[in-house]
Amino acid sequence: MRYCFFVDYEIHLAERLCIRGQTTLVHATPDGVALDPAQVLDGVRRQAANAHGVTPAEVRVRALNRLD
Repeated sequence: MRYCFFVDYEIHLAERLCIRGQTTLVHATPDGVALDPAQVLDGVRRQAANAHGVTPAEVRVRALNRLD
């Protein structure tokens, strides 16, 4: 199955700078395999971290919405 998500996130750097952003994520699972929310969050954090040059642990997901 193919799932699409819209994500709102923020990244705090040095306790002062806050980067806020939005992204979309397409996540696919093999037929018959249940969606794993942890994999979706991991994908979102990795994608946002790569876009801003930080680690995935620094990305805080504010909102995660599934698009149909």
